[in-house]
Amino acid sequence: MALKTILVPLAGTDSDTLALNAALKVARDFDAHVDALFVKLDPRDAVPMLGEGMSGAMVEEIMRAAEGEANVHLATARRHFEAAAQAAQVELRDAPSAVEGPSVRWREVVGRVEDVVPQEGRLSDLLVFSHASLDRDTQGYVTVETALLGAARPLLLAPRDLPAEIGRTVTVAWNGNAESARAVAGAMPFIQSADVVHVLTAETSATQAAAGRRMAEYLAWHDVNVQLTIVSPGSEPVGQAIINKATQLGSDLLVMGGYGHSRMREMILGGVTRYVLSHAGLPVLMAH
Repeated sequence: MALKTILVPLAGTDSDTLALNAALKVARDFDAHVDALFVKLDPRDAVPMLGEGMSGAMVEEIMRAAEGEANVHLATARRHFEAAAQAAQVELRDAPSAVEGPSVRWREVVGRVEDVVPQEGRLSDLLVFSHASLDRDTQGYVTVETALLGAARPLLLAPRDLPAEIGRTVTVAWNGNAESARAVAGAMPFIQSADVVHVLTAETSATQAAAGRRMAEYLAWHDVNVQLTIVSPGSEPVGQAIINKATQLGSDLLVMGGYGHSRMREMILGGVTRYVLSHAGLPVLMAH
């Protein structure tokens, strides 16, 4: 499927600019449209247990404080959006048009981020975030996590230092699992336009080298210039081995499955996924 609609959830933090710049860069390559989305918290949602030992005045004070904080983040996100759109010189467009070329628009929705972002993401071809680590940006990490496990769409995670281009040299981390297959399907617009694609398989007790050879053959049927690389992590964490090899290969995009599951709304990601989310220094396209 063509890559035509990109969703960028904004939070009113410095990470907005990173995500917007990455999304606009991709939009230029694919003549795609970018939706910059800010989810504003309903002040009523800031009071978790109405009536539990709280007076009416206390509840009102909590709601006023929550609304004030939300407005500050909204204004910051809007400034980031306007600056990024102006710098990229991309057309502002509220509806589809027959005119080719990248476009962007601003949107606001009231609700909970963990509910709205996955729902909106299902109507996008790609969601774009900045890399987030749990210890430095808890809310950003949780938003990425909920989108990965709930949107049913691929996510592009932008590093602090964006490469000049995204997707000229692609590394596909392949282990034969369903999540990897979904990531490859979501990344096909990048894969088919890349100069070279490296299929990277980390050979472990759970993954054999033959899995990588089958994926390389699959991509060759799609006329992709593909090369196969096998790594043996040994005592090195698999996530670290994948990032190191992708960097050595000169990759400007890493494609991989995002592993985890939801249990009573508690999001639990696997070790490799957590490591890559927190440590990758290159763009990562991930799907669950």
